[in-house]
Amino acid sequence: MEDPVQDGMASPATPGTGKSKLETLPKEDLIKFAKKQMMLIQKAKSRCTELEKEIEELKSKPVAGGTDDIIKALTERLDAILLEKAETEQQCLCLKKENIKMKQEVEDSVTKIKDVNKEFEQSQRNSVKEIENLKNELMAVHSKHSEDKASLQKELEEVTKKQLELSEQLKFQGDCEDNVKKLQEEIQNIRPAFEEQILYLQKQLRAATNEKEKEITNLQEVIEANSQHYQKDVMSLQKELLQLKATHQEQVKELMCQIEASAKEREAEVNNLNQLKENLVRQGEASENTQEKYECELENLENAPNANHENQMCPLGLQEDAFVEQVVNEKVKHLENTLKELESQHSILKDEVTYMNNLKLKLEIDAQHIKDEFFHEREDLEFKINELLLAKEEQGCVIEKLKSELEDSNKQFCYTIEKHNKEVQSLKEQHQKEISELNETFLSGSEKEKLTLMFEIQGLKEQCENLQQEKQEAILNYESLREIMEILQTELGESAGKISQEFESMKQQQASDVNELQQKLRTAFNEKDALLETVNHLQRENEKLSQQELVPELENTIKSLQEKNEICLVSLSERDTMLKEFEAKINSLTEEKNIFIGKIKSSHEEMDNLHKKCERGERLVIELREKVEQTSQYNSELEQKVNELTGELEETLKEKDQNNQKLEKLTIQFKTISEDQEALSSEVKSLYEENNRLSSEKNQLNRDLEAVLSQKEGTFMLTDHISELEKKLQLVVAERDNLSTVLENEQVQKLFVKTQLYGFLKQMESKISEENEEQDVVNVLQAIGESLTKINEEKHSLIFHYDKRAAELEKKIECLQEENTVQCEELRSLLRDHEQEKVLLRKELEETLSHKEDLQSDLLEMKNANEKTRLENQNLLSQVEETSQKLCSKNETHNVKEQCLVKELENLRLSLEQKEAELQDVRAELLLLKDSLAKSPIENDQPSLVKELEEKIRYLEKESKEKEEKINKIKLVAVKAKKELDSSKKEAQSLREELESVRSEKDQFSTSMRDLIQGAESYKNLLLEYDKQSEQLDVEKERANNFEHHIEDLTRQLRNSTFQCEKLSSDNEDLLTRIETLQSNAKLLEVQILEVQKAKAVADKELEAEKLQKEQKIKEHASSVNELEELQLQLQKEKKQLQKTMQELELVRKDAQQTTLMNMEIADYERLMKELNQKLANKNSKIEDLEQEIKIQKQKQETLQEEMTSLQSSVQQYEEKNTKIKQLLVKTKKELADSKQAETDHLILQASLKGELEASQQQVEVYKIQLAEITSEKHKIHEHLKTSADQHQCALSAYQQKVTALQEECRAAKAEQAAITSEFESYKVRVHNVLKQQKNKSVSQTETEGAKQEREHLEMLIDQLKIKLQDTQNNLQINVSELQTLQSEHDTLLERHNKMLQETVSKEAELREKLCSIQSENMMLKSEHAQTVSQLTSQNEVLRSSFRDQVRHLQEEHRKTMETLQQQLSKVEAQLFQLKSEPTTRSPAASHQPLKNLRERRSTDLPVLDMYAITREEGEGMETTDTESVSSSGTHTQSLEQLLNSPETKLEPPLWHAEFTKEELVQKLSSTTKSADHLNGLLRETEATNAILMEQIKLLKSEIRRLERNQEREKSVANLEYLKNVLLQFIFLKPGSEKERLLPVIDTMLQLSPEEKGKLTAIAQGEEENASRSSGWASYLHSWSGLR
Repeated sequence: MEDPVQDGMASPATPGTGKSKLETLPKEDLIKFAKKQMMLIQKAKSRCTELEKEIEELKSKPVAGGTDDIIKALTERLDAILLEKAETEQQCLCLKKENIKMKQEVEDSVTKIKDVNKEFEQSQRNSVKEIENLKNELMAVHSKHSEDKASLQKELEEVTKKQLELSEQLKFQGDCEDNVKKLQEEIQNIRPAFEEQILYLQKQLRAATNEKEKEITNLQEVIEANSQHYQKDVMSLQKELLQLKATHQEQVKELMCQIEASAKEREAEVNNLNQLKENLVRQGEASENTQEKYECELENLENAPNANHENQMCPLGLQEDAFVEQVVNEKVKHLENTLKELESQHSILKDEVTYMNNLKLKLEIDAQHIKDEFFHEREDLEFKINELLLAKEEQGCVIEKLKSELEDSNKQFCYTIEKHNKEVQSLKEQHQKEISELNETFLSGSEKEKLTLMFEIQGLKEQCENLQQEKQEAILNYESLREIMEILQTELGESAGKISQEFESMKQQQASDVNELQQKLRTAFNEKDALLETVNHLQRENEKLSQQELVPELENTIKSLQEKNEICLVSLSERDTMLKEFEAKINSLTEEKNIFIGKIKSSHEEMDNLHKKCERGERLVIELREKVEQTSQYNSELEQKVNELTGELEETLKEKDQNNQKLEKLTIQFKTISEDQEALSSEVKSLYEENNRLSSEKNQLNRDLEAVLSQKEGTFMLTDHISELEKKLQLVVAERDNLSTVLENEQVQKLFVKTQLYGFLKQMESKISEENEEQDVVNVLQAIGESLTKINEEKHSLIFHYDKRAAELEKKIECLQEENTVQCEELRSLLRDHEQEKVLLRKELEETLSHKEDLQSDLLEMKNANEKTRLENQNLLSQVEETSQKLCSKNETHNVKEQCLVKELENLRLSLEQKEAELQDVRAELLLLKDSLAKSPIENDQPSLVKELEEKIRYLEKESKEKEEKINKIKLVAVKAKKELDSSKKEAQSLREELESVRSEKDQFSTSMRDLIQGAESYKNLLLEYDKQSEQLDVEKERANNFEHHIEDLTRQLRNSTFQCEKLSSDNEDLLTRIETLQSNAKLLEVQILEVQKAKAVADKELEAEKLQKEQKIKEHASSVNELEELQLQLQKEKKQLQKTMQELELVRKDAQQTTLMNMEIADYERLMKELNQKLANKNSKIEDLEQEIKIQKQKQETLQEEMTSLQSSVQQYEEKNTKIKQLLVKTKKELADSKQAETDHLILQASLKGELEASQQQVEVYKIQLAEITSEKHKIHEHLKTSADQHQCALSAYQQKVTALQEECRAAKAEQAAITSEFESYKVRVHNVLKQQKNKSVSQTETEGAKQEREHLEMLIDQLKIKLQDTQNNLQINVSELQTLQSEHDTLLERHNKMLQETVSKEAELREKLCSIQSENMMLKSEHAQTVSQLTSQNEVLRSSFRDQVRHLQEEHRKTMETLQQQLSKVEAQLFQLKSEPTTRSPAASHQPLKNLRERRSTDLPVLDMYAITREEGEGMETTDTESVSSSGTHTQSLEQLLNSPETKLEPPLWHAEFTKEELVQKLSSTTKSADHLNGLLRETEATNAILMEQIKLLKSEIRRLERNQEREKSVANLEYLKNVLLQFIFLKPGSEKERLLPVIDTMLQLSPEEKGKLTAIAQGEEENASRSSGWASYLHSWSGLR
């Protein structure tokens, strides 16, 4: 079984394990897992602190009580020894009495005593060796203690420094937070004033929304230019960032290369030095060899003449002496010359050797200089590397600051969005009102408003995209930080493992120490038994010896035993003194240990506080993550709203386009109809004239006929003529009927157009009188012109309003950006402080790692307990799986429905995209127009306003020109009317020709009638479409109801899941209570175990005391046995002396008879005998006393053995109890582990259920959004239906009006026809009467009547034309008055515009003043901040200096104490030597030799205690000689800091020895070279390991990022179709801004790396076209095989 915590800790660190559990988990689960780990670490920490407290208590209690027990035991032992001494004296007396009897078995006992002496000597040697071992152990313990003390002091210093730094940072943080709060309060105070000003400006804008048309276009161009500029800035900043990164990497590479080059140079220098040293050594050896050769030659030469001289002296005589002497003298001279030469050479060689030595010293100095320089360079490089690392960390801090800034900007953005939403809602309400009004005027105004909204939404979209990019960058930075945290956790886990291993090793050491003590006890018991057997054996032998009479030998043995006893007592006293000294040292060490433990506890408490702060920081990070998620949700909601608004805008745009098209068609139709009407009116007039002419001709013909009939009845020619005329009449009548029908149709069309126009004018709220039908056309045109001008004015006002809004938003954005910059600077400073804190916390973490390793042992024990809880959790998991399966089945059904909805949404999106493409085309055209209008760069506000005003003036001038042109056209129409009067006369003549044209027009009218029929059919089709839409509405209603039912089911499922969650939480609480009970039981058991351990410790102490007593008694027994042996030897010697004296006495008695002198000698001998007898009596009494003492000791030994047996039995009982308690503990630990595992499983379950709950809640929210969208669509459809119904009703009413008008016209025509028929009949009657009366009149009269009629007709026409002229003049006057009114309105609007400009300028000035004041305050705050920082740094330096002084004082005091202790030790040793010398003076000459031996042993066994020599141990790779250790023992070694800070010392020979020998120099050189090589090897290994670790870290980071990107890609895989469309657009678009806009979408969908992103941006900008041609999209999109 493995610990889940350990798995979690180790998994991210392993590079080659692939996907771990942590990597597969989502972010929220990772956060929860991290929280759990922190909780477990805190629990383990608390457990560790409790255990440490218990250990300290245990340590303090036995130490405090141990010294008292030892003192008591020593006093008891002294009393016992004194008693035993008295008993031994009594026993000695008894033995003296018994020794008289023991003479026969003395020889056997002597041999046995010799064997016993040998054994005793061996035991004594063993005891001496054990004492030496104990001393060595004590020395080692002392050195360890000193090291521990030094390390603890260092830790204390570090902890205090960290505390001070943390306190300073906390103060600085508090000040920064106060400043931030003040700024927030100021912002909150300023905001209401700004809001009031904004409201006031909005009101003014609403009042002044009747003008500005072109400002919005200019502003849009400015916004687009700004956005492009900002994009370029962002791109340039990104490029600069990449360049900085590249330069940073190059610098790092250069530094690494420099380091490698310096290392290589140093190696080369070291090799050169080694070669020089070897050459020097070889030269020295060569010089020595040459010297040795010369000396050998000299010796040979000296020996040779001597030998020759002796050989010649022997055979030759006195004659040859002279010759030989000459030869010898010559040889001697020659040799002397050679000797001198050799001596000169030798001196030269010596000089060379000295020169070489000096060179060697110089080279060594140079080498040291080079080493120092290398070390300095290395330190500089390390410093640079550290600076680079700090720069990296500062970048991380900057990223964190940017995160915080992002969060602030997100908050501000949310606030602005809320404001904007409120404003949008108010605007929507206004727009709905305006739309309801403008729906009557073809919904033109709303479309324009929506266009402006579209532009605003585009700006907001771009801002949202920028914010999303920043957010993604912040998320990436956060993920890198999380990776660092995971790595730290792994390191913590490893350190915890190390601590546990060390703890186990300590336990093993303690166990081994206990086992060694037990073995020593057993050996002591065995020795005691052996001694008891030897004592019994000796007693038996004594009883046997009592029969013999060897008194002198026994006396000798007694003396020797007494001497040995005295020596043993002296050694015992020395040991007691040594023990007391050691006890005093132990007490002092324990006190120091307690002090350090207290300091460690305080440091632990501080560490706990820091950990709490770390946890708070992590909580803050989690809260920030939640805020980021909320902002992302808000962004998604805004995007949805934007999409909805875009849809609505597109619909309104379509409707507007349709309405415009309809308007254009109507105007064209109206123009054509007016032209046709004019043509028809002229034709009608000509036809009326022709009709009149024809009627007059008919009348004349009738008259002629009647005259002819009356005059001539039989003429046939006339009859033919009459028939022809009748045919012509019939044709004329038919033509007249056709013309009347055509006229009626034209009138019908005219009425239709009039009704449409009147309806249009009614909608435009214009009142036109319908009385003058002739002026209708002009009035209608005027009304249309007025409505169009009104629409244009409204449009301009709306554009002006939105323009103002855009300007305000830009100002707000600028203010926010400035605030963000200020906050960025503050946050950067805070982040730097946090980085410093982080570094300190890392150090503290490294220190705490050593403490945390103890916890893993406990965690390993808890594993067994986790198994039981896992079994319980498995049952719960099975239940949860069942519930999850149910939920999965429900989710599948839900997903099927979702897929259907997604398909519908995709269809809608496709349609939206098509519309967007159309919109983009329109926008491109608009942008082209704008570019042509505004080519000049807009730098200042005033020239732009002047240009805008100039453009407006031009536009107004154009409008005035157009109006003038219209007036001119009207004038031309009037002129044309006059001309038409002239032409009408000509047309009267050319009526026949026009008849043919009328026929062709008749055909055209028939086609127009067909078009009208087609219009009616289209109306029917519209009605059918209306029915279909109503059916679709019903279907959508049903779907909405289904969705509501589905949502109700989901809510039920949610309730069920919440109920299950509550159940699980209750079960979890039950488990927690059970775990708490188990923990309480475990604590009780631990308390019992501690009590048992205390009792065991007490028993162990008693056992140790008894063992010590036993050992002392054994030693005393051995000393008494030795004394007995010595006494026996003395007794034997005395017996021998007695025998000799007895023999001498007998001889004296024999000789006494001879001489009196012999008598005198006998008297002397008798005196001597008496003295000897007295001495014997004394010795016998001593022997008896010793025997009594031996008996007493035997009794004590028996009592001690009984006590030992009882103690052993009690110890066994305690051990049994301990084993039982341990078993209970193991069981409880297992149960605890099981319960903890169950708890973890429950927590995992809770987390999964929470995740499912959140997912379901998100789905519910999505469904709610979909419902809202459907309801909005429903409302839109309802509104559309209402508008269509209203339109249809309007059309129906118009058609009804037309029908009634036509009916009325028909009735009027019928009435006119009836009147005409009656008039015709009356006319006929009159004609008949006139014909009857004026038969006789001439034809001339008839002609004059026709001329009169023509005149009358012409006069009537002139009157009509005059009336028309008056009408046109009236119209002209009306137009002039309207022009004047328009000019007055224009002047008023200009005045308002100027006022608004002045107000805006004044407000801008006020805002700039406020900005300047805020900036000055900010500068003041920065200066104060800098002052506080400088003060804090100065305080920190002062505190550091004071702390260093304190440390130095402490070190000096420590040295003084050590010196005093050394002096005391030397004094004690002197006293010991004095004590040893005192018994030597008292004892006879025979005891000098053993004392000397003891002194020699003491001097060899007990070296002088030198604390520096003890504490300073040899490190790895150090090879020193004995001479160095001796010489260094007297001097104090400098630390590394002192060596670095100390000035360069000259290499002079030391005072205590004049010169080094060559061997010593060679040894020193070899040792230094070896140590240098060793250090170089270690350095290389560490550098290599560091490089490998850095590469591993980089690989791990890249792999983790890649895995996270894969996870996020899996999320975006669900929307593959959208991705396909985006990629296709990216592929087919040309490089430019449109291609760059798609990059963030592709980045979010595919989660690209920075390199891939850079490549894509290069492709989008068109930089890497050649590369893209060669490689293609396959290199970027390798995973999509379909695109290849």
